[in-house]
Amino acid sequence: MKKFLCGILCASAGAALAVESTVATIEVRAVNSGLANTVVAIPGLDLSGGTLAISNLVKTTNLSAGDKLMAFANGSYKTWELDASGHWAEPSAEVSMSGSGGESQSAGTPASQFRLDVGSGIWLSRKANEVGNPFYVYALHSDTMTSTVAAGATALLGNPTTNSIPTVTGCADGDQIVVPTAGIAKRYTYDGSAWTSWSGLEQSSGLPTIVAGTGFWYISKGSGDVTVSWE
Repeated sequence: MKKFLCGILCASAGAALAVESTVATIEVRAVNSGLANTVVAIPGLDLSGGTLAISNLVKTTNLSAGDKLMAFANGSYKTWELDASGHWAEPSAEVSMSGSGGESQSAGTPASQFRLDVGSGIWLSRKANEVGNPFYVYALHSDTMTSTVAAGATALLGNPTTNSIPTVTGCADGDQIVVPTAGIAKRYTYDGSAWTSWSGLEQSSGLPTIVAGTGFWYISKGSGDVTVSWE
């Protein structure tokens, strides 16, 4: 599990999210990542108008049995595997990780009952022979493009709109944004006044443009909630 999670964290999230078609306010989007493990942004609401159930996020047409969704929330990893009938099967045990690196397991949550807010992120792990082919996500359009990271928490977030730089408020000294790349993940640290990153011995300021539909980790070190919003 730890090796798999590490591999995913370091994988590229370079997926372009394009609107495939729109029927009323329901948006169907094609995600072209070229990667086996892709961070997918939660782009909108469930078809009923509530928070999106992940069983309704990814169309299974271009997926295969054994493909997996993996969510990180409240310090726990949750995984669901696509079965031969095209449904997300009963989840494997939920794995919680302590600050010291220890693990504990509990009963998982069905995909139809696990919901994520707009702007959250989730991993889709596909078979190697599917890489290079798009997969599709769909959701009801939402006008709200804001996410909240609890004080001291680590959260996986996604960009649900067009290519843009996130606006972060409430950040504290030592907060980090970790953006997956094709190699080592790019790390941005808030120093109390600005976001900075390093490339070799060269330091630069500011946050990057996040490609629509891709995601990153936010690691909060402060005592207050952090708000991440998109234009």
